[in-house]
Amino acid sequence: MSGRFKIIIFKSDRTPRYSQVIKTVRSSLEKLGLNLDVEEVDVSKNPEAAVRSGVVSTPTIDIVGLNWRFIGLPTEDELMAILESVKEEERRGEEG
Repeated sequence: MSGRFKIIIFKSDRTPRYSQVIKTVRSSLEKLGLNLDVEEVDVSKNPEAAVRSGVVSTPTIDIVGLNWRFIGLPTEDELMAILESVKEEERRGEEG
């Protein structure tokens, strides 16, 4: 499990298609062989977390360590392209 990168998914009680968001994230990680922590933050129960992170809409996906944010539902291809960067960064970290 990488300590440098993690995924935070911000959701609320009214987040449309949330199950699709989590399915896309988990499927992309599995296909790339990445074992990242995935944290789910319900902003309706924890609004302070949304304010601290500057989240204005849900779903929002943050990849911590890469400083990347996606608002809405990414396609699996879009997410996998970004996660390839994480995989490459992890590879570089193992070499160096």
